[in-house]
Amino acid sequence: MMKAVALIGGRRKNTRLFRDFHDEWIDSLKNTILPQLCCSMSSSSASLFCTNVEIIYRHFQAYYEALDLAASEDVSQLLYPDWRNPMEQPFLWFGDLHPNLFTNLLRSFLSDDDNDEDDWDDGYNFDRPLAFALAWKNPSEDLRRRVEQIECGFRLMVPAIVARSRDAQSGFIDRVAVDWVRCGGRKEATKAIEGAAKAQMEDLASVFVDANRLRMSTLTEIMNAINVFQLALFLERLAQFLVGFWDTELLRDFKECKMTLSSPAAASS
Repeated sequence: MMKAVALIGGRRKNTRLFRDFHDEWIDSLKNTILPQLCCSMSSSSASLFCTNVEIIYRHFQAYYEALDLAASEDVSQLLYPDWRNPMEQPFLWFGDLHPNLFTNLLRSFLSDDDNDEDDWDDGYNFDRPLAFALAWKNPSEDLRRRVEQIECGFRLMVPAIVARSRDAQSGFIDRVAVDWVRCGGRKEATKAIEGAAKAQMEDLASVFVDANRLRMSTLTEIMNAINVFQLALFLERLAQFLVGFWDTELLRDFKECKMTLSSPAAASS
């Protein structure tokens, strides 16, 4: 029902669909920006490395700014993104990545420090300066506190945003039910429903923008909490994660994968 409401209340403008921007954004990240970052991380040029870290960070910022703009033009294309592939969908929250994915990714670097020091070089690219191998060794207590503060912030914000979305839906249903009864289901109800849908979509657009700002602020706070070597490794892993959703072979295998469900009795036999 809510998807139908989005189509009724959506404010269509003669603008480019966000899905087209997304396709180009992912393609640029995969084929240009991420390879350039990886190459510069093995370079002896500090200026080239810093430039490419800035480029990939700005690429993410541009993405979320475009998401804001798309929400203000037609939020319905973002609330129910049927163009997202099956691997992406479980990670979506108000049309895009849940902000706790960013902090979970950050914590994966912090937890790497718990590994045995004899295994520090496992998977390390020796073409890169030693600074990258040591970037996440012995993270400071101040950094750990900053991460906890970031997580505490969005743990407060996420329920509030969800509640606003729930209230917007509840208000729409209440208003439509009253108008439907008042009009006796006649044609007059159609205009009332369209008005309620438009008002609800405006509410949802506001909620979506706030959810998106939370994603943006989480990324910015992470950037401000870590040094440039840590940031490069963080953004590299985040980019690889996003690009991985669109790996043709992985996506094909995911779609073909079938999980066989067995009864407890069969499992214990």
